[in-house]
Amino acid sequence: MAAAKSDKANKKSAKSKNGTLSSGSQLDIIFGGPLLFVPAISDGVVTGVEVFSPNNGHPVGAVFLPGVFFSDAELNDPQCQRWPDPSTFSLLDPHSYSIEVDQLTSGSSKAVRQALKASGIADGNHKIAPGRRLSNDWEVAISISGQMSAWTSLRLSRVTEDMYLGADAPTSPTTAAMHRLTYFGVTGTEFCGAPKAPREYLRANISAGGTIIITGEVPYQPTLLHERRAVDALAKLAGLDLHLIATDPTPHKTRLMQHMSDCGHSIILVSS
Repeated sequence: MAAAKSDKANKKSAKSKNGTLSSGSQLDIIFGGPLLFVPAISDGVVTGVEVFSPNNGHPVGAVFLPGVFFSDAELNDPQCQRWPDPSTFSLLDPHSYSIEVDQLTSGSSKAVRQALKASGIADGNHKIAPGRRLSNDWEVAISISGQMSAWTSLRLSRVTEDMYLGADAPTSPTTAAMHRLTYFGVTGTEFCGAPKAPREYLRANISAGGTIIITGEVPYQPTLLHERRAVDALAKLAGLDLHLIATDPTPHKTRLMQHMSDCGHSIILVSS
Protein backbone atom coordinates (compact mmCIF):
# COMPACT_ATOMS: atom_id res chain seq x y z
CA MET A 1 0.00 0.00 0.00
CA ALA A 2 1.57 3.27 -1.12
CA ALA A 3 1.65 6.35 1.08
CA ALA A 4 0.83 9.69 -0.56
CA LYS A 5 1.58 12.90 1.30
CA SER A 6 -1.03 15.66 1.40
CA ASP A 7 -0.40 19.40 1.33
CA LYS A 8 -0.87 21.85 4.20
CA ALA A 9 -4.21 23.05 2.85
CA ASN A 10 -5.64 19.56 2.93
CA LYS A 11 -4.39 19.02 6.47
CA LYS A 12 -5.91 22.29 7.61
CA SER A 13 -9.22 21.37 5.96
CA ALA A 14 -9.19 17.97 7.62
CA LYS A 15 -8.66 19.48 11.06
CA SER A 16 -11.59 21.85 10.69
CA LYS A 17 -13.79 19.04 9.35
CA ASN A 18 -12.94 16.39 11.89
CA GLY A 19 -12.32 18.48 14.97
CA THR A 20 -9.61 17.81 17.52
CA LEU A 21 -7.93 14.51 18.16
CA SER A 22 -10.07 14.11 21.30
CA SER A 23 -13.12 13.58 19.08
CA GLY A 24 -11.28 11.22 16.77
CA SER A 25 -10.92 11.60 13.03
CA GLN A 26 -12.82 10.51 9.93
CA LEU A 27 -11.61 7.66 7.75
CA ASP A 28 -13.05 6.95 4.30
CA ILE A 29 -12.21 3.66 2.60
CA ILE A 30 -12.95 3.76 -1.12
CA PHE A 31 -13.23 0.58 -3.18
CA GLY A 32 -13.37 0.56 -6.96
CA GLY A 33 -13.72 -2.22 -9.49
CA PRO A 34 -15.47 -5.61 -9.85
CA LEU A 35 -15.52 -6.71 -6.20
CA LEU A 36 -17.64 -8.90 -3.93
CA PHE A 37 -18.77 -7.34 -0.62
CA VAL A 38 -19.86 -9.57 2.27
CA PRO A 39 -21.16 -7.47 5.19
CA ALA A 40 -21.39 -8.95 8.69
CA ILE A 41 -24.74 -8.01 10.23
CA SER A 42 -25.86 -8.26 13.86
CA ASP A 43 -29.27 -7.05 15.03
CA GLY A 44 -29.71 -5.23 11.73
CA VAL A 45 -26.44 -3.27 12.09
CA VAL A 46 -23.38 -3.67 9.86
CA THR A 47 -20.58 -4.74 12.21
CA GLY A 48 -17.89 -5.43 9.62
CA VAL A 49 -17.34 -6.26 5.98
CA GLU A 50 -15.16 -8.54 3.88
CA VAL A 51 -14.23 -7.53 0.36
CA PHE A 52 -13.02 -10.06 -2.21
CA SER A 53 -11.29 -9.42 -5.50
CA PRO A 54 -11.92 -12.51 -7.66
CA ASN A 55 -9.18 -14.08 -9.70
CA ASN A 56 -9.90 -12.15 -12.89
CA GLY A 57 -6.59 -10.67 -14.02
CA HIS A 58 -7.26 -7.22 -12.53
CA PRO A 59 -4.33 -5.78 -10.54
CA VAL A 60 -5.42 -4.41 -7.14
CA GLY A 61 -3.66 -1.30 -5.81
CA ALA A 62 -3.92 0.76 -2.62
CA VAL A 63 -2.90 4.22 -1.40
CA PHE A 64 -3.50 6.30 1.76
CA LEU A 65 -4.15 10.05 1.44
CA PRO A 66 -3.97 11.72 4.88
CA GLY A 67 -6.29 14.70 5.33
CA VAL A 68 -7.92 14.19 1.91
CA PHE A 69 -11.64 13.56 1.35
CA PHE A 70 -13.56 13.32 -1.92
CA SER A 71 -17.04 14.57 -2.69
CA ASP A 72 -19.60 12.40 -4.48
CA ALA A 73 -19.20 14.53 -7.59
CA GLU A 74 -15.44 13.96 -7.61
CA LEU A 75 -15.76 10.21 -7.19
CA ASN A 76 -18.32 10.01 -9.98
CA ASP A 77 -15.93 11.85 -12.31
CA PRO A 78 -13.40 9.50 -14.00
CA GLN A 79 -11.23 12.56 -14.63
CA CYS A 80 -11.25 13.91 -11.07
CA GLN A 81 -8.31 16.29 -10.83
CA ARG A 82 -7.50 15.35 -7.24
CA TRP A 83 -7.50 11.60 -7.86
CA PRO A 84 -3.99 10.24 -7.20
CA ASP A 85 -1.75 9.36 -10.11
CA PRO A 86 -1.65 5.62 -10.91
CA SER A 87 2.06 5.59 -10.03
CA THR A 88 1.23 6.35 -6.37
CA PHE A 89 -0.66 3.07 -5.93
CA SER A 90 1.16 0.02 -4.63
CA LEU A 91 -0.11 -3.31 -5.96
CA LEU A 92 -1.38 -5.67 -3.27
CA ASP A 93 0.03 -9.18 -3.14
CA PRO A 94 -2.44 -12.03 -3.71
CA HIS A 95 -3.34 -12.89 -0.12
CA SER A 96 -5.65 -11.70 2.65
CA TYR A 97 -5.48 -8.40 4.53
CA SER A 98 -7.19 -6.91 7.57
CA ILE A 99 -7.98 -3.24 8.20
CA GLU A 100 -8.56 -2.73 11.91
CA VAL A 101 -10.23 0.58 12.79
CA ASP A 102 -9.93 1.72 16.42
CA GLN A 103 -12.64 4.20 17.46
CA LEU A 104 -13.85 6.15 20.46
CA THR A 105 -16.52 4.38 22.46
CA SER A 106 -17.73 7.29 24.59
CA GLY A 107 -18.04 11.06 24.50
CA SER A 108 -19.39 13.29 21.75
CA SER A 109 -17.91 11.42 18.77
CA LYS A 110 -20.18 10.68 15.81
CA ALA A 111 -19.00 7.08 16.13
CA VAL A 112 -21.03 6.80 19.33
CA ARG A 113 -24.23 8.21 17.86
CA GLN A 114 -24.33 6.74 14.35
CA ALA A 115 -24.07 3.13 13.21
CA LEU A 116 -24.96 1.92 9.73
CA LYS A 117 -27.97 -0.37 9.48
CA ALA A 118 -28.10 -3.04 6.80
CA SER A 119 -31.10 -1.23 5.33
CA GLY A 120 -28.79 1.75 4.76
CA ILE A 121 -26.98 -0.02 1.93
CA ALA A 122 -28.45 1.60 -1.16
CA ASP A 123 -30.98 -0.38 -3.21
CA GLY A 124 -29.29 0.73 -6.43
CA ASN A 125 -26.78 -2.10 -5.99
CA HIS A 126 -26.66 -5.62 -7.36
CA LYS A 127 -27.58 -7.50 -4.18
CA ILE A 128 -27.55 -11.28 -3.77
CA ALA A 129 -29.06 -13.08 -0.77
CA PRO A 130 -26.36 -14.77 1.34
CA GLY A 131 -26.32 -18.50 2.01
CA ARG A 132 -24.17 -20.02 -0.70
CA ARG A 133 -20.62 -20.90 0.27
CA LEU A 134 -17.93 -18.82 -1.41
CA SER A 135 -15.32 -20.57 -3.51
CA ASN A 136 -11.59 -20.04 -2.92
CA ASP A 137 -11.12 -18.48 -6.35
CA TRP A 138 -10.14 -15.03 -5.06
CA GLU A 139 -6.85 -13.18 -5.32
CA VAL A 140 -7.10 -10.41 -2.69
CA ALA A 141 -9.39 -10.46 0.37
CA ILE A 142 -9.73 -7.53 2.80
CA SER A 143 -11.55 -7.78 6.12
CA ILE A 144 -12.55 -4.48 7.79
CA SER A 145 -13.49 -4.25 11.46
CA GLY A 146 -15.00 -1.12 12.98
CA GLN A 147 -18.31 0.68 13.36
CA MET A 148 -19.27 1.95 9.93
CA SER A 149 -21.42 5.09 9.79
CA ALA A 150 -22.08 5.42 6.05
CA TRP A 151 -21.92 3.34 2.88
CA THR A 152 -22.09 5.40 -0.31
CA SER A 153 -22.44 3.67 -3.69
CA LEU A 154 -21.13 5.58 -6.70
CA ARG A 155 -20.43 5.30 -10.42
CA LEU A 156 -23.85 3.85 -11.11
CA SER A 157 -24.59 2.16 -14.43
CA ARG A 158 -28.08 1.54 -15.79
CA VAL A 159 -29.09 -2.12 -16.17
CA THR A 160 -30.75 -2.99 -19.50
CA GLU A 161 -32.53 -6.20 -20.55
CA ASP A 162 -29.83 -7.12 -23.07
CA MET A 163 -26.92 -6.84 -20.63
CA TYR A 164 -27.10 -9.85 -18.29
CA LEU A 165 -28.43 -13.39 -18.38
CA GLY A 166 -29.12 -15.84 -15.55
CA ALA A 167 -31.18 -16.34 -12.40
CA ASP A 168 -28.84 -14.05 -10.45
CA ALA A 169 -28.83 -11.21 -12.98
CA PRO A 170 -29.36 -7.78 -11.38
CA THR A 171 -32.97 -6.88 -10.62
CA SER A 172 -31.97 -3.39 -9.50
CA PRO A 173 -32.23 -0.54 -12.03
CA THR A 174 -28.53 0.19 -11.60
CA THR A 175 -25.27 -1.38 -10.49
CA ALA A 176 -22.39 0.38 -8.71
CA ALA A 177 -18.68 0.20 -9.46
CA MET A 178 -17.37 2.29 -6.55
CA HIS A 179 -18.14 2.37 -2.83
CA ARG A 180 -17.10 4.66 0.03
CA LEU A 181 -17.21 3.27 3.57
CA THR A 182 -17.07 5.99 6.25
CA TYR A 183 -15.87 5.66 9.84
CA PHE A 184 -16.05 8.43 12.50
CA GLY A 185 -14.24 8.81 15.81
CA VAL A 186 -11.15 7.00 14.53
CA THR A 187 -8.14 6.96 16.87
CA GLY A 188 -5.96 4.42 15.09
CA THR A 189 -5.86 2.14 12.05
CA GLU A 190 -3.84 -0.93 11.14
CA PHE A 191 -3.52 -2.43 7.64
CA CYS A 192 -2.43 -5.93 8.53
CA GLY A 193 -0.74 -7.79 5.69
CA ALA A 194 0.67 -4.62 4.08
CA PRO A 195 4.43 -3.92 4.14
CA LYS A 196 6.03 -2.33 7.19
CA ALA A 197 6.67 1.18 5.81
CA PRO A 198 3.11 1.90 4.57
CA ARG A 199 1.67 0.52 7.81
CA GLU A 200 3.88 2.86 9.83
CA TYR A 201 2.90 5.79 7.59
CA LEU A 202 -0.80 5.05 8.08
CA ARG A 203 -0.34 4.70 11.83
CA ALA A 204 1.58 7.99 12.06
CA ASN A 205 -0.88 10.06 9.99
CA ILE A 206 -4.30 8.68 10.87
CA SER A 207 -4.84 11.47 13.44
CA ALA A 208 -5.47 13.80 10.48
CA GLY A 209 -8.06 11.42 9.08
CA GLY A 210 -8.09 10.79 5.37
CA THR A 211 -8.89 8.30 2.64
CA ILE A 212 -7.65 4.83 1.84
CA ILE A 213 -8.27 3.97 -1.81
CA ILE A 214 -8.29 0.32 -2.84
CA THR A 215 -8.99 -0.27 -6.48
CA GLY A 216 -8.98 -3.19 -8.86
CA GLU A 217 -8.92 -0.73 -11.72
CA VAL A 218 -5.27 0.22 -12.08
CA PRO A 219 -5.19 1.66 -15.64
CA TYR A 220 -4.97 -0.88 -18.45
CA GLN A 221 -6.36 -1.43 -21.94
CA PRO A 222 -9.68 -3.31 -21.60
CA THR A 223 -11.33 -5.67 -24.07
CA LEU A 224 -14.81 -7.21 -24.19
CA LEU A 225 -13.26 -10.57 -23.23
CA HIS A 226 -11.65 -8.90 -20.20
CA GLU A 227 -14.97 -7.41 -19.09
CA ARG A 228 -16.78 -10.74 -19.57
CA ARG A 229 -14.09 -12.45 -17.47
CA ALA A 230 -14.75 -9.95 -14.64
CA VAL A 231 -18.43 -10.95 -14.48
CA ASP A 232 -17.65 -14.67 -14.85
CA ALA A 233 -15.11 -14.52 -12.02
CA LEU A 234 -17.61 -12.86 -9.65
CA ALA A 235 -20.21 -15.49 -10.49
CA LYS A 236 -17.76 -18.31 -9.89
CA LEU A 237 -16.63 -16.83 -6.57
CA ALA A 238 -20.14 -16.39 -5.15
CA GLY A 239 -21.86 -19.36 -6.81
CA LEU A 240 -24.09 -17.26 -9.06
CA ASP A 241 -25.96 -17.99 -12.26
CA LEU A 242 -24.85 -14.78 -13.98
CA HIS A 243 -23.47 -14.08 -17.45
CA LEU A 244 -22.63 -10.98 -19.46
CA ILE A 245 -24.42 -11.26 -22.79
CA ALA A 246 -23.69 -7.83 -24.25
CA THR A 247 -21.60 -8.37 -27.37
CA ASP A 248 -21.13 -4.85 -28.62
CA PRO A 249 -20.80 -2.35 -25.74
CA THR A 250 -20.97 1.28 -26.78
CA PRO A 251 -17.40 2.51 -27.37
CA HIS A 252 -16.19 5.52 -25.44
CA LYS A 253 -12.84 7.16 -25.04
CA THR A 254 -11.82 5.02 -22.07
CA ARG A 255 -11.84 2.03 -24.41
CA LEU A 256 -9.98 3.89 -27.11
CA MET A 257 -7.32 5.51 -24.95
CA GLN A 258 -6.30 5.09 -21.30
CA HIS A 259 -8.75 3.10 -19.17
CA MET A 260 -10.13 5.50 -16.56
CA SER A 261 -13.61 4.25 -15.71
CA ASP A 262 -14.62 0.96 -14.12
CA CYS A 263 -14.80 -2.45 -15.74
CA GLY A 264 -17.76 -4.46 -14.53
CA HIS A 265 -19.54 -3.79 -11.25
CA SER A 266 -19.60 -4.90 -7.62
CA ILE A 267 -21.96 -7.38 -5.95
CA ILE A 268 -23.10 -7.27 -2.32
CA LEU A 269 -24.14 -10.43 -0.44
CA VAL A 270 -26.96 -9.07 1.74
CA SER A 271 -30.68 -9.68 2.08
CA SER A 272 -32.72 -6.96 0.37
